[in-house]
Amino acid sequence: MTDSTEDRIFELGMWWRIVYGTFRIIFGLALLRVVGSSLTDFMIRVMSHELIQDRSDWLYHFAIHHISKHDLYVTYFLAAYFIFWGTVDVLLSINLLRGKLWAFPVSLWLIAGFILYGAFRFTHTHSLILLSIICFDIVIFWFIEREYRKLKIARRPVPQP
Repeated sequence: MTDSTEDRIFELGMWWRIVYGTFRIIFGLALLRVVGSSLTDFMIRVMSHELIQDRSDWLYHFAIHHISKHDLYVTYFLAAYFIFWGTVDVLLSINLLRGKLWAFPVSLWLIAGFILYGAFRFTHTHSLILLSIICFDIVIFWFIEREYRKLKIARRPVPQP
């Protein structure tokens, strides 16, 4: 792979993280709007079109079954989680695109932590979606690490004879 192709893929990956992080922030803020009403009521409102079409919809019953087990504090946790990690992702990705050296090791450590946690969760859930997210994170990790190495070499002072 040529350097310009790697650079483009790196940039696309960072822009993807910015967009994805922004959506997580928006989703977290939306979750804060539903705090105060029960999650079950919220799901009924969101999935009302499914209920009109089919009262025995498996997706509706699956969601209600799992959401009704959680108290309201879970909504606060999820909102804080999405807002925090969305903000971290956006800020780090912007700084990676700007070539700020401090952002590279921070991003690598955070992504490595997510990969390890995702692998741990995968052993319990066997979710193919989670596995695909882990694989995507590994690719992003690899591109960030390569870009970091290139920037460190480019910024290394040239020894004077």
